Amino acid sequence: MKALIVIDMLNDFVTGALANEADAMKIVPVIKRLIDHARRQPDWLVVYANDAHRADDREMSIWGRHAMAGTLGANVIETLAPIGTDREIVSPKRFYGAFDGTDLEEVLKVYGVTEVVLTGQHTHCCVRHTAYGAFIRGYQIKVPSDAVCVFPGVDQQDAINYLKTIYGAEITMSTALVM
Repeated sequence: MKALIVIDMLNDFVTGALANEADAMKIVPVIKRLIDHARRQPDWLVVYANDAHRADDREMSIWGRHAMAGTLGANVIETLAPIGTDREIVSPKRFYGAFDGTDLEEVLKVYGVTEVVLTGQHTHCCVRHTAYGAFIRGYQIKVPSDAVCVFPGVDQQDAINYLKTIYGAEITMSTALVM
């Protein structure tokens, strides 16, 4: 079983408080194709790993208020939003990594997931920390490089190389995953 993990494709990261609209909009259609593909496959889950912060979360002192739990800013952008299938999991997170402080590991175990495909924002931050969490738990990691992006001013290739070198992630293109 595979899990497509869509990381922080939220209103606040695309058009809101910490928007990276130009880069985020480039990956939206790629992630949409991957989601559509995963929904058609009986052996794929779609996991939405979404920041859902509280006012006292440590990140607030670094990034300011963003993706506050229960707000529109913490919702997945409409184009990629969950549609409520039984193989879609929404996993709120309060830290960078999708496994940190969540029950994601237990959920993936229930479904027998052995491989994760990481997409979304940001390659050098939340994608990286999620890759670490997947790595230490023994998951095979794939990252379609056309389905992730970084903050402006950060080198995407350096971030991708880190995932490959440190976590053994297979770096691919989305077209290799959608057959």
